[in-house]
Amino acid sequence: MSKDKNTDKDPFLRGARLRARQDANAREMHHDAGRATTEEFFQALVAAVAVIAHADGRLELAERRTLVEAFTTSPAMAGFSVAELAQELAEHSRAYGYDPQSADQRALASLSASKLSGEERQSLLRICHQVITADGMVHPVELGALHRVERALGLAGGSL
Repeated sequence: MSKDKNTDKDPFLRGARLRARQDANAREMHHDAGRATTEEFFQALVAAVAVIAHADGRLELAERRTLVEAFTTSPAMAGFSVAELAQELAEHSRAYGYDPQSADQRALASLSASKLSGEERQSLLRICHQVITADGMVHPVELGALHRVERALGLAGGSL
C-alpha cells in the first residue's frame, strides 16, 4: 500500500497513468464510433434485403447463401456474426408475416433515415443485386423492390 501512495505523489507516474487512461479512452471512443457506423450499415443491409426478399414471398436458399457470403466477406461487417444476421432477418420476417405493408414501409423508412456514405449505399445496392440474381431468376416484383430500395437510399436512376 505504501508503494501506491508513493506513486500517487510522484507527478511523473500520475501523468503517465493519466496519459495511458486517455489513450485507452480515445481507442475505446474510436472503436465505438466505428461500431456505430458498422451497426448502421448492418441495419441498412438487413432492411434492404428484407424489402427485396419479401417482395416475392421469402428469402430463397440461394439468396440466403449469397447474402451470407457477401456478409462474411465485407470488411464493414467485422464485429457481427452470421447468427446476428439471421436473428435480424428473422425479426423482419416476423414483421412481414404480421403486416407486410407496414413492415415494408418501416424498412424503407429506416433506409431513408440512414446516414450512410455514397460508397456504403452503392455497396448495399451491389449486395441487393447479388441477392436478386442468386436464384437465377429475376422476378418483376424483385425489380420493383430494388427500385424502392434505390429511392429510399437516394440512388434512384440505377446508378450501378
